[in-house]
Amino acid sequence: MELKNTILLAALSVLAWGCNSPASQKQQETESHTQPVKDYETLSTVRLTVSESKRLIAKGIAANKEIQNRLKHGMVIITLGTTNTYIAEELAGLQAPRGSFVTGRIFPASKEDFAKDLTRHPEIVMIDGKVTDLSYADALARMKPEDIVLKGANMLNYAKRQAAVCMGAPDGGTVARLRKYTDQGKGRWIIPIGLEKETTQDLFELQKLVNNSAHRDKSTVRLNASQGNVYTEIEAIKEFADIDVFITAKGGVDGAEGGVSLLLCGSNTEVQKAQKVIQAILGELAFTHQPA
Repeated sequence: MELKNTILLAALSVLAWGCNSPASQKQQETESHTQPVKDYETLSTVRLTVSESKRLIAKGIAANKEIQNRLKHGMVIITLGTTNTYIAEELAGLQAPRGSFVTGRIFPASKEDFAKDLTRHPEIVMIDGKVTDLSYADALARMKPEDIVLKGANMLNYAKRQAAVCMGAPDGGTVARLRKYTDQGKGRWIIPIGLEKETTQDLFELQKLVNNSAHRDKSTVRLNASQGNVYTEIEAIKEFADIDVFITAKGGVDGAEGGVSLLLCGSNTEVQKAQKVIQAILGELAFTHQPA
């Protein structure tokens, strides 16, 4: 009986080796390489700086059908943020000094806060397309399920559609207040966020690490992670053209630091539509440059 078991184990070992042998691996690789690849008529690469990306996202948000619907028959809340500054300019005609429509901000540790002397502009609440004097708290309380609140984030895991907001305020700040409603289906939270903030980390796991630690120092803020509600340059481009969009490079020099290179794939006509929109926002000045 013992000899029979030994022979059986040996046979299983040979079988397992065969399944994982170099020949078997090569066959698997060949099969994966022979999977059909979509045959696009046109492939074209575009390069965006961080400020150009923010402007593109803002234009995409402005063209979005759900946003347009709420601007006609509902409420849109624009919270403070850098990308949201561009959105406020597009949707509400914001003309405040750059940095005044921002709350928490990340700037070089070697520099002084560029917005420290600016008076903070309140959140913008639009009802039926018109800017109102309704407070942020009152607007949240009045939201209907179809209404939209726009709030950016500090990190993005695009593959998992995750985003995370850094929270410095003891009560969780802007994001904690809105989630009391949106998590209950009272309004919808959309996160406009640039691909320069992309990470491969699981943001919910990182949230557990940071928020549950008793050893955070004063410079380490807590995180608020969410999933499924991100809106990037990719979504913005697809507002204007029926194409596929892929990331082909990140970063650069001479002003392209933090920027993104995107591959536009589709029919020649649709790719040209996307190129036309992107061409119009190229040359967008850096966020800290004050518009004339």
